[in-house]
Amino acid sequence: MANYNEKGNISGKWIKGSEIKTGVTGKLVSETKPQPSQFKDKNGNIKIQDVAKIQIEGENEPLNINLNRASLNALVNAFGNDSVKWQGHALVIETEKMRVGGKAVVAVYLIPDGYERKDDENGYAVIPKIGEKVETPPEDDFNFENE
Repeated sequence: MANYNEKGNISGKWIKGSEIKTGVTGKLVSETKPQPSQFKDKNGNIKIQDVAKIQIEGENEPLNINLNRASLNALVNAFGNDSVKWQGHALVIETEKMRVGGKAVVAVYLIPDGYERKDDENGYAVIPKIGEKVETPPEDDFNFENE
């Protein structure tokens, strides 16, 4: 059984991928916490997003960022599974224009030192160590939304 405590709303400005230049650096300045998002899954349940604050080079204040799966996996691989330990490390920010549900968006990826963003055999973004071969997970590891 999971125990939950009351959580406050996420305060502050959110990162906008369209306003970030690929190649700038940033540092996480808070631990990453699961928060309810504005989106629902196919069963009508509210989806959860993984939110942290990032201080981007040249910005006056930290911004909220919803970490995508590729960035989360890279941070776990580089710094361990405790998100408190992800803070303070220089991360290169890369952006990519894409469509999600027909809407044009800009994805933001956080790349630890010694890692690179590439696509796996199925075209999914992954962030492995530089030179590491990208393995595609077995098909039953994928979470298909149209099942």
